[in-house]
Amino acid sequence: MKSKVIKIDRLFVVKSILVCLFLLYTLMIIDFTLINDSFGRSISNIFLADKATVNEYLSQKINLVPFATVKLFIKAYKDSNLDTLVVIENILGNLFVFMPFAFFVPYIFKRINSAFKFLLCISVSVLIIEVLQIVFLTGSADIDDFILNVAGAMLAYGVLNVPKIKRTVNKFLFGEVNETKG
Repeated sequence: MKSKVIKIDRLFVVKSILVCLFLLYTLMIIDFTLINDSFGRSISNIFLADKATVNEYLSQKINLVPFATVKLFIKAYKDSNLDTLVVIENILGNLFVFMPFAFFVPYIFKRINSAFKFLLCISVSVLIIEVLQIVFLTGSADIDDFILNVAGAMLAYGVLNVPKIKRTVNKFLFGEVNETKG
């Protein structure tokens, strides 16, 4: 009896792993921003809310003024009303949380092949999360979160597109240096 050798294409395996990791990462973002009870978030809020709760949420949990929340955190820190860790977690956390998109999106979605297309993609993704927070009355919808999330993702996109870094990542993932592959 002859044994069959199945040749598995490395590109297919790597892309499959990237897709699985991206889906896991996306689920983690959804949990963190919309569902995670440890952050006081629950999508059940929408089903339990009365008119007063909705009005309170809309007046207290939405910020459309750029950098107002960042200034508020910094002022509270300077006045010793807020722990350093809370400020760092909020500001750097918002900056870092969408950085992995800069790695996953260009490899998984071939049409998103420029900084402008990536900017549109990340902006729409973050905007959807912010709008869903309003719809489900969970977390806070904040323009500062949007700015920091998009800035962090664009920063990571820029770093990952430095030619030497891009070649290194491609070589690691696909075993070759060809920048068009991947």
